[in-house]
Amino acid sequence: MRNCRHFTVVSPGPSGAVRAVSCLLLVALTLWLSGCQTRQARHSSHEALSAVLWAQTSAEYAASALQAYRLAAVNLDLALADPHWTAALEQRDAYTGLPPAVIIDLDQTVLDTSRYNARIILEFGGHSNRRFAEWCRDSTAPAIPGAKGFLDHAAEQGVTVIYISARAEASRDCTTRNLRALGLPLERQAHLLLNDGTPSTRKTLQRARVAAQYRVLLLVGDDLNDFVSGAKSDPDTRRALLKAHAGRWGREWVVLPNPMFGSWEASLYGFDHSLLRDERLHRVLPQLQR
Repeated sequence: MRNCRHFTVVSPGPSGAVRAVSCLLLVALTLWLSGCQTRQARHSSHEALSAVLWAQTSAEYAASALQAYRLAAVNLDLALADPHWTAALEQRDAYTGLPPAVIIDLDQTVLDTSRYNARIILEFGGHSNRRFAEWCRDSTAPAIPGAKGFLDHAAEQGVTVIYISARAEASRDCTTRNLRALGLPLERQAHLLLNDGTPSTRKTLQRARVAAQYRVLLLVGDDLNDFVSGAKSDPDTRRALLKAHAGRWGREWVVLPNPMFGSWEASLYGFDHSLLRDERLHRVLPQLQR
């Protein structure tokens, strides 16, 4: 019999049968190892690798953030001079006499969470509340470029800064420590609105409660959900929402770039967070446009 690596026909007889079985086992093992190598090659880089590297290393990302916050500072001054200016769709009548405030998101808007996303990549994993809570306890997220300058300017103008975040209520302590360590304005805990898992802490309802007490001058965030309800929908509906409020972008609404995570990504796999990573990729890849 020839070397079984060539997969040739095995000679008859008992000894030939043994060799045949050995060859079949070797073939099966070779195919299995080949499959493993394919999977390892496919997972040798995480799908978010380029996005996180762009946010962490590129001059273009820093420039985009600085540009957004410079625009926000200019628009804040315009809003203060116009008593009828409001950024919140939830703002009701008789708001002109209310004290001014800005509503701003936290993750990847004020606080740079790219190090958490880098940890996900290095572990070939995905987001989980447990992982994020462990990371948050360090309270070492740096500020997004331009964020502190804008927030300090708002506070100096007598504008209340209110943070609305999807972070869990359980992360209040580590979030507060992080904001304090960076010297960012947080007058009291009532100005840090987090998610306790109930419908009442959805961002649109949080904005409505703020708008009942303040004239909201600006909304600043990195996700469509930071500005308008209905963001948790399919990509076409999200684009329609964008167009319906086209006049607000760059004026009352200032958005920062975030290719790493957000409702834009979840919309591609139907917001089914129970899916494993491979299953998500299977749903997302066919949506690439050629």
